[in-house]
Amino acid sequence: MKKWIALTLAIVLMAALTVPVFAEDNVLSYDEKNNTQTSGVAVSYNVDPTFLVTIPASVVLDNQVTISVSDVVLLYGESVNVKIGGTSETDNSFRLRTKEGAVLDYTVLKGNTTVRVGDTVLTVDPTSTETSVKLTFVKPETYIYAGLYEGTVTFTIVVE
Repeated sequence: MKKWIALTLAIVLMAALTVPVFAEDNVLSYDEKNNTQTSGVAVSYNVDPTFLVTIPASVVLDNQVTISVSDVVLLYGESVNVKIGGTSETDNSFRLRTKEGAVLDYTVLKGNTTVRVGDTVLTVDPTSTETSVKLTFVKPETYIYAGLYEGTVTFTIVVE
């Protein structure tokens, strides 16, 4: 009786540990001339696109900001483009305002080149060696009203 129970338990245990494998069978091709058989295995690996764009939260006029793109993994032929998307002004001018209503126009420079809304300021692809840009926010030479001038510049990130 004990042998029967032990045998039954052994069979149940073997059946429980059996793992079915669901794989497609490879089709073998036979070459009679060379007396060989060949078969192939499909190999694949998926890499999702990713990148990190760093833009400072604020800048004071007559200072620089560094915009950078890192950890770039994209489809072949694509790049990350950072553009000046707009400003807080309805006409997208580079202008700051006080709460009292005084205005102050400023310029944005990339090196010695004036940047405008819509301009691309940085392009980075997975092979780029230059992955950052410095933008200088230049105050005007003259102003007449005191106060805290504020506004925003919006950047647009596009993968093209």
